[in-house]
Amino acid sequence: FVPIFGIWIVVYLFNAWSLNIIITDGTPESEKVSIWKLLRLTISAYAINYMTPLGIGGEPYKALKLKNDLGTHKATSSVLLYVMMHYVSHFFFWLISIPVFIFIMPEVSGVILMVLWAVFIACVLLIFWGYSVFTKGVIFTALTVGTKMPFFGQKIRIYRDKNKHHLDEMDMLISDLYTNRKKDFFSSLFVELVSRYISCLEVYFMAIPLAIDVSFIQAYLIVSIATLIANIFFFAPMQMGTREGGFVLATTTLALPAGLGAYIGLCTRIRELFWIFV
Repeated sequence: FVPIFGIWIVVYLFNAWSLNIIITDGTPESEKVSIWKLLRLTISAYAINYMTPLGIGGEPYKALKLKNDLGTHKATSSVLLYVMMHYVSHFFFWLISIPVFIFIMPEVSGVILMVLWAVFIACVLLIFWGYSVFTKGVIFTALTVGTKMPFFGQKIRIYRDKNKHHLDEMDMLISDLYTNRKKDFFSSLFVELVSRYISCLEVYFMAIPLAIDVSFIQAYLIVSIATLIANIFFFAPMQMGTREGGFVLATTTLALPAGLGAYIGLCTRIRELFWIFV
């Protein structure tokens, strides 16, 4: 458990580094936020996400803790940018895993191939959607969609129209990263993607005590399949059951014991409880 717990301090550091790249735009207020403060916020925010439905409670927390240093608009837009960076890196993570899976598993059934193609197309479409968000912003558009909701639509429309100037300003801050700071954009995305691969090491470490020979590539595919399943069923509180089922499905698909998947699921829960405690 020492390397399993320990590898996540590296993952969290890379997450904080990715957010730090987004925030650091040369303005005086951006210099107020150190990467060590962002590391503490990252650990705390993930702990909140582990405990809240849909796993989104940590992002408002980060925005609230950063608003004194960055201002409300920049804090909110920076956190939203990081959330998008986190998801787009996941789309690339899943996309890359498909050719890797086909390469190491030459005997792939027609049903699995259909699923892989569906995931491939979905990832490509989601990456294009992410690109549109990065270039145009998302807040005003999301609220416009929200005006169609029953019961709350009228209140959302009033809020949108009353705060149009502030919403446009936040969307401008979101689009500025890709439009005017492309180097920072791709650096943040790369760092976030690397953190996904570092997190795969925990599965590699978990297999060692069982004397089961799991390569890093297999560990990567196990994490890719399990996280894909867990995100499809994102509405499950704390991903209870869906993540464990994802690990079992992943290990059996790779011709590994099903018990390994259940064991990995249990170990990840223990790791989460450890970092919640921290």
